[in-house]
Amino acid sequence: MKFISKLSLLVLFTFMLNATILGDELVLIKTGNPELTHKLISNPAFKVHHYKDDFVIATTSITPKETFVQLASQPWTSGKSFYILYIGKQNLESYLQSNPENIEVLYAEDAFAIISSNEKVFGQVQPYKSDGLVRIQPIVVTLPKKQLINTSRAIDVDPFVEQLLAQVEASNITSTVQHLENYGTRNAYTPQSVTAQNWIKDQFQSMGLSVEVMDFNMPSGNASDNVIATLTGTKYPDEYVICGGHYDSYSNSGGAPGADDNASGTAGVIEIARILSQYSFDRTIVFCAFSGEEYGLYGSAAYASRAAQQNMDIHGYFNLDMIGYLKPGNTTIKSTLIYPSSAQELAEFYTEVSATYLPDFVIQSGSLSGGDSDHTSFNNSGFMGIFPFEAVPDYSPYIHTSNDLVGPSYNNAVQAGIFTKASLASIVTMANRLNPPRGLTAISGDQMVELNWSELVDAAYFNIYRNDVLLTTAQTNHYFDLDVMNGTQYQYYITAIYSDSGLESPPSNIVNVTPMPPLVLPLMINFENGAPYWEFTDSWGVTSAQSYSPQHSMTESPIGQYQNNIESFAYLRPFSLNLGYTSANLSFWTKFDLELSYDYMYLEITTNGSNWSQLAQYNGTQNTWQQKNYSLNTYLGNPYVQIRFRFESDYTVTKEGMFIDDFLIQTEGGYMAQSVPLFSGWNSLSSYIVPAENSLSQVFAELGDNLIAVQTIDGVYIPQQGINTIGYWDAASGYKIKVSNPASLTIAGANQATSLINLNVGWNLIPVVSACEVELTNLLQNVGNQVIIVKEIGSNQVFWPETDVQTLQTLMPGKAYLVKCNQPVQLEFPACKKDLGKTVFKSDPTELTITSNTHIVAIAEGALEFSQQGDQIIAFNSDGLACGMLTIMNPSQVSAVALFGNDSLSSTIDGFMPGETIIWKLRETSTGFYYDLIAEYDELMPNLNLYSHEGLSRITHFERDVTSIAEKKEKATIYPNPVSNKIKIECNTDQMKSIELISSDGKKIMMITLSENSSVDVSMLKPGLYFLKILTTSGVVIERFIKE
Repeated sequence: MKFISKLSLLVLFTFMLNATILGDELVLIKTGNPELTHKLISNPAFKVHHYKDDFVIATTSITPKETFVQLASQPWTSGKSFYILYIGKQNLESYLQSNPENIEVLYAEDAFAIISSNEKVFGQVQPYKSDGLVRIQPIVVTLPKKQLINTSRAIDVDPFVEQLLAQVEASNITSTVQHLENYGTRNAYTPQSVTAQNWIKDQFQSMGLSVEVMDFNMPSGNASDNVIATLTGTKYPDEYVICGGHYDSYSNSGGAPGADDNASGTAGVIEIARILSQYSFDRTIVFCAFSGEEYGLYGSAAYASRAAQQNMDIHGYFNLDMIGYLKPGNTTIKSTLIYPSSAQELAEFYTEVSATYLPDFVIQSGSLSGGDSDHTSFNNSGFMGIFPFEAVPDYSPYIHTSNDLVGPSYNNAVQAGIFTKASLASIVTMANRLNPPRGLTAISGDQMVELNWSELVDAAYFNIYRNDVLLTTAQTNHYFDLDVMNGTQYQYYITAIYSDSGLESPPSNIVNVTPMPPLVLPLMINFENGAPYWEFTDSWGVTSAQSYSPQHSMTESPIGQYQNNIESFAYLRPFSLNLGYTSANLSFWTKFDLELSYDYMYLEITTNGSNWSQLAQYNGTQNTWQQKNYSLNTYLGNPYVQIRFRFESDYTVTKEGMFIDDFLIQTEGGYMAQSVPLFSGWNSLSSYIVPAENSLSQVFAELGDNLIAVQTIDGVYIPQQGINTIGYWDAASGYKIKVSNPASLTIAGANQATSLINLNVGWNLIPVVSACEVELTNLLQNVGNQVIIVKEIGSNQVFWPETDVQTLQTLMPGKAYLVKCNQPVQLEFPACKKDLGKTVFKSDPTELTITSNTHIVAIAEGALEFSQQGDQIIAFNSDGLACGMLTIMNPSQVSAVALFGNDSLSSTIDGFMPGETIIWKLRETSTGFYYDLIAEYDELMPNLNLYSHEGLSRITHFERDVTSIAEKKEKATIYPNPVSNKIKIECNTDQMKSIELISSDGKKIMMITLSENSSVDVSMLKPGLYFLKILTTSGVVIERFIKE
């Protein structure tokens, strides 16, 4: 026996404390708090193998600056096993005397010791009496990822969960405990334990569960195995909720009945499985009966390590271990909830669920000085695990003895039932909880932000929040926000609205993004004019203290030394590598002074704005300027690439930091590119660039399923139906394109399109073959009166000389325009006076439904003299749908309005049908009154008052029908206004005929049932302006309200 007295132990520990590390050493580092513990876990200089909130056990080749104890050299090749032995220091000598020859004490303090043993020679290390034993595994600890469990929202009582809780039978739990006790011992190395293993397997199989007997290694050879039962989820089978407990037992002498430790927890797991196996759940639920816990958490460590290797998405692990002892005289059933701070999210969830369903169950966070349990294996492997334990310090005093029996040790079946119910309620609530959208990423562009997230089963639609305000909704898992300003940072998160319940999920992860035009490559920044194209957080900036050439550089600490305990960033504006480049390389000059092994600078890269990969890390001191070079060829073909520097410091010692100068991105090859934003519905499209790949499938590939259709004057491309009568992309043609959601399309190629465009007699759809805006008068100056009309698709903008309407004066790059000619014409687009590059246009969508077909109506000078500036002329179809709208800017001037025809690709009527009568109304903005208008048409024009696709009409005079005026506010009162949920309508029902709810674009949303005091739920409406159209015996009343 290697016996060490208390005195010699003290001398040994004093010698080992804060010794110099010369090689790969196993050390215990005293952190004292969770924050430092987490920093050491993420520090590349340490490989942490086991952690608590106040210490870590790690291997390292550096000398820690924290208080530490050097435990062993080259631990994982020494042939030895290492354990945390939970034992009071006063009992350590007696423990050593009972374990001759095989134990070496490496460290000891009041609550535990760290020991080692060559178990190949001496066999399995034994625990001390009733205390615990944890094997230090050669794994590398990772911290659990956040599960987006939103405990800020109250958990509502679910009748289904209450139904399940009512099925928990304490007598069943007691019966199982008694059965397991009757084996006499379930020591993992005994045949009885294997028999118990098989009995547990039979129980799970009789429930119809899929069962695995999982073998794993233990030091002394053959032993019982884990029993793993699985109930596969119906919606999210690859997401897991796990509960478990160990069934093996241990005793220092005599039998090891293990009633409370841990037949009770195993019985609770089996009872939960019995009930839940009769139902189905959204996520997969796994029921675990672990072996080898008493000898060092062997079974759970094997399972959790395997789960980590398989990248299992485990939302939480609920441990049941010792749930049946209540100290005589105590009447309150309570639990000490044990968990590391990294599992705080799960602990709060368990506490909230328990408070909802078991309000009298007292739960207090705490710790256990005398041992550990299987939840630690999950936390060490990167999963959140919690351990609801009997009240500390009043847990069973009979464990690890022959008196751990039903009666003295397992003495309260009611408590065992409550512990079981609390875990069952938590497991079911987590298994069926609404999934928040995951993997939200934000990609910035020129005056646009692209959001993408993972697909979500059963989501009817998604709410998109920007800066904590509901922005809009989306039907698919991506969205383009075009209502943003360059240089302004925006914060986004999303929620899902579920189709079966209408409930809103917890929020997704939060992303921050600053829209800016993408960089044009190659790029060189020497920081002499500041830091263009960079976005900084915290103290990052430009300094003259150090530079490579000539006088300035970029650094995380431009004034003096950097700060302690910070994480700060320098983001380079995004750029594209999908423009035909054959190679790309990043380089810069740098020197740095960073605290060795503790403060780090990281160079990172992303292709989606959220998931960053490391290109390099910097630490220590480099006193001279050196150039760093990194190939970006791996990222060729990506439309979005972003680089950042991330700096992280610990809690002590500061240095000068890192200086970066002459930052260069070099490329070879490459194309010109033009990016065009597309709004939901119909858009026009063209490009001054000949795409490198001219097949339509390649040109529109980035739109994916978002693309509905593309049209030319005489062709159509509908990829989802396999229709293509257009052929290939023609840069001399304009296009109409319909998308289901806002998007951006990039056209890239090496050549610019010809500036000459040939037009035929009749209608033509022309491109804008220029990177610049084109003045129409300049473009048409040599064609005389051969061009009859030019009109913009999707707006009222028209150039129509015959009627003196010239509201369209400029052609925008990226758009296409309809042109009607009376004889063949050749147009030549003027040379662009700016550098060719990435061109983006942006305009606000109209409130109307934009379709690909329009009928232009010119309104003669003086026809609107009865109106006021700001009034609106609205064209309705026979169903009362607004299909055209003109806001009057100057009543005396000529103007034009575009009427939108029905979209043949839409399942609903959203515009005029050919031959349908046009109904005109005037809306007076000052009063809200609507008037019928009688129009007089110019009979010399091709069309009069009937809609025609690409029709042309001219109104010479409007007459207002004053008899159609609605008397406002005399027949109805509505409040509150603005409104969030319900709006009250007070009216005289004797004079009411009907009430309709109408959107701002004239669409009827619903009919409202009449009553003396009607209350209408409008909570489902999107924010905006709405109208109540109240038909009375004396006329029509229009009431406006705003939905917040």
